Amino acid sequence: MKKWKTNLLTVLYLAIFLYAGFALVKYVYTYYESSKSLKEVQTIYAETLATIQKEVVDEEISDAEIKSKYTIRPQFHDLLAVNDRIVGWISVDNTKLNNPILHADNNEFYLNHNYKDRESRAGSVFMDYRNDTLDISRNTILYGHAMKDGTMFGSLKNYLNQDYANAHPTIYLDTLYEGYDVEVFAAYETTIDFYYIETEFKTDEEFIQFIGEVQKRSTIDMNVDVGSDDKIITLSTCKDSVISDDHRFVVQGKLVKR
Repeated sequence: MKKWKTNLLTVLYLAIFLYAGFALVKYVYTYYESSKSLKEVQTIYAETLATIQKEVVDEEISDAEIKSKYTIRPQFHDLLAVNDRIVGWISVDNTKLNNPILHADNNEFYLNHNYKDRESRAGSVFMDYRNDTLDISRNTILYGHAMKDGTMFGSLKNYLNQDYANAHPTIYLDTLYEGYDVEVFAAYETTIDFYYIETEFKTDEEFIQFIGEVQKRSTIDMNVDVGSDDKIITLSTCKDSVISDDHRFVVQGKLVKR
């Protein structure tokens, strides 16, 4: 009987060890796959931008001529050939946030699919299905996982620190049709009980009231005025990597056309 119990414990410990090993391998692979995918798409975007800049220098093409020639900005042509659901690009200087923005008809698909629409636990940075790059809402929402290696929205929590916010006051947003400097004005931790993802507001007063509530919750104080004629962007992420809970890190900024 004693030998039987010993064998049973051995099998149990081995099962636990194998399960833990499998979970660790799966976790490591998530970051490997995410890093490889991100490097691929960053290379496509960077090479396209470099080509466009060279053409502008060589042919002395003005910005107005470029815009009149293309409905969709030329830096997205190669990306759209890979996936026509790509609607933009977001980046912050001196951080690992440097991602394409995906868009679907729901807010679930890109939680676990990459820019090639392949399954990926790391998912993608994606725009709320209610938003539209052709008709920018008063509040454009972007979601992304808080990756522990700092990629995607892994660095958003740093905006809760005033010194970090002061050093990174501008987020760069490029859509298919326009380029924006996003002037950060708020960062805070919240739960989903606060509905910060409203995209449209019935009146100017409702919008200004919303901005006031956001600024009260913010842990940082930035010298950015947001008025009734402005539009904002909201970056939202969970607290813990690809694990979802009710807590969110939120960073918001005012859109300013370049």
